[in-house]
Amino acid sequence: MTEAKKTASKAVKPTLKKTESVDPEVMKKHQQMINFLRNEISGVEVELKKMKVILDQLVNFDPMDIKSLSSTEWDDTIGNAELNTYSEEWVEVIEGLFDGYFMIGADQKKYPVPMNYSSKTKLIPGDTLKLKVMPDGKFIYKLIKPADRKHLRAILSRTDDNKFTAVTDEGTVYFLNQAAVTFFKGTPGDELYIIINEKDKGSFAAIEAIIKK
Repeated sequence: MTEAKKTASKAVKPTLKKTESVDPEVMKKHQQMINFLRNEISGVEVELKKMKVILDQLVNFDPMDIKSLSSTEWDDTIGNAELNTYSEEWVEVIEGLFDGYFMIGADQKKYPVPMNYSSKTKLIPGDTLKLKVMPDGKFIYKLIKPADRKHLRAILSRTDDNKFTAVTDEGTVYFLNQAAVTFFKGTPGDELYIIINEKDKGSFAAIEAIIKK
């Protein structure tokens, strides 16, 4: 073997030895980053759906018919609840509306709602929440006014970018809390029972139950 070949043979990519293992903290961080991006992308998709509803209404607006600019549809899309911010026993309190991923506060800021909490509480868009910001920075959420709810049957599906969705018999697609799907150990094709906002045209659903196929 020539000297060049010997050098080339030594320049191989190092591999993990059988006694070595991947740092669990690295894998945990990796999964957290994936979950964060999925959550952010899903939030953007929900916002786009809301903007499309408003845009469609504006495109179809008839200046000669003031009723064509329905305030009801606007309120159903962005909410019209009277929200407040105040102090309670030296703790900052912010009220807001849940949009499927965030609480849109009375101050118009977006506050991240933990997926485990929204899954356990079965939150849906339109629910009114109260957020307490503790002195140590901890966020404590509480559901104070549930939106009107509707129950539907659906089938669990998965998108090309590996996000779980619910597809109803009519073909309407709802985004789901990914943590809830994981908790129920759902797999594509499972039967779902979901909860949506009664006035919603299709964006986000909470999971009531998953029936394994």
